[in-house]
Formats: sequence, C-alpha cells, structure tokens
Amino acid sequence: MRRRGTHIIIRYNLLLFFLVALLITVGCAHKKTIGGFNANEWFEMGRQASIDNRSDKALDAFNKAIELDPKVAKAYVNRGRTNYYLGNYHQAIADYDKVIELDPKETEAYVNRGRAYYYLGNYHQAILDYDKIIELDPKGAEAYVNRGYAYHYLGNHKQAIADYDKAIELDPNNIHTYVSRGGVYVKLGNHKQAIADYNKAIKLNAEFPLAYYNRGLAYSAFGNHNQAITDLKIAARLGLKEAQDNLKQQGIAW
Repeated sequence: MRRRGTHIIIRYNLLLFFLVALLITVGCAHKKTIGGFNANEWFEMGRQASIDNRSDKALDAFNKAIELDPKVAKAYVNRGRTNYYLGNYHQAIADYDKVIELDPKETEAYVNRGRAYYYLGNYHQAILDYDKIIELDPKGAEAYVNRGYAYHYLGNHKQAIADYDKAIELDPNNIHTYVSRGGVYVKLGNHKQAIADYNKAIKLNAEFPLAYYNRGLAYSAFGNHNQAITDLKIAARLGLKEAQDNLKQQGIAW
C-alpha cells in the first residue's frame, strides 16, 4: 500500500515538473525580443513606417516581427503589401501564400497576390485569385475590374467586357472601368461604343486626361479627325505626355 502511494506521489511530482517546465517555456516564448522589442512592437513599428512611406524600414520591422512570431497572419499581410509596393512581386506572392495557409478567407491576400501575378504577366494565375475573391465577396466590384484586365491581356475580350459590365453594375461611378471597357471595344473595332464609354468617364470626371486621349484616338479611327485633335489637345493641356508627344509629331500646338 505504501509502495503504491509512493508511486502516485512520484507520478504527481513528475506531472507537476512538466507543467512548470511548459509554463516557463511558454512564458519565455512570449518574452522573446530582438533589440529589446517583442513581435507586436516590431509589427507596430513596421505599420507606422509604412504609413510614413519608409518601406525599407517597414520591411525590416515586419521581418523581425515574423522571426519572433511566425504564425501571425497580419505580419505576412503587411510584409506582402510592402514587398508588393516595392515591386518585389515574387516575395509578395510568397508572403500571401503564407497568409492564405494561416487564414484561407483573408481576401486582401488574394487581391494583392492576384495583382502581383498580373504584373508578372501570369494572367491565368491572377484570374484564379480573382475568382476566389469573387467567391468570397461577390458584391465587390474591384475583383471584376481586375479580372477584366487579365482577360483583356489574354485576348478574351468577351469575358473582359462581361467582367467590366458586372463591375459597372456594382459600382457605376468608377471612371477607370469605363475607360478599360472602352479600350476593349476599340480592340473589337466598335469605336462608337468605345466613345460612349469615354463620354461616360468624362462626365464623371472632366479632368481625367486618359479618357480624352483614348476618345481622341477612337474619333480618329472613326474618321472624325477634328474631334480627335480637340480631345488630344485637352488631354495634352491636362498634362498627359502621350497626348503631348502625339501632337508634337503632328506639328500641332495645344
């Protein structure tokens, strides 16, 4: 009986020892620092550096935050965003891969990973990410716009127009969508419909030079050269270099 009691006491003491050791280990993990700052403090420093447009400082801070705590999705989101804006698209994609592994419903990861793939010319992979965003948030116009860009560059004009149509249905005041859809109509030789889209963009923002420039090119293709020159002059006065160069080549002042 005494031996059995002794065994129970020994097992209890061993369990207590392991529990104490575990608590010490967890406590030490939370107290890990680099340069005297913990993971949350490095994250906040990185976030502030991003706000201040100090991207290199932000990247360094997010690196340290992740080194101290590699399982926090928000640190990868922010480091991915910083890499994206620095043009480090491959690194950004790696960060967003990790975000999605940690949180498969984090929409920003799909948005920016899709953009990174787009800028790398990987339009098919970009479309897969935009598909996922639309699945997660079917009322968000931006994903349709971005997917429309990708389809446009792949030469799938019908699907590009369908996406721009849906984006305009969800957000009828986005001038960029009208300009982009107008560009697809130009590719299809439908200059009349393109001009209608540029008209809408100009109605929404009378100082958007690209809409005038593109409308001018559409008028030129349509045979209305006087209106084309008028639009190019407006775009040139609004500071669009392409319009200025075009008029210089024709020897026309603006």
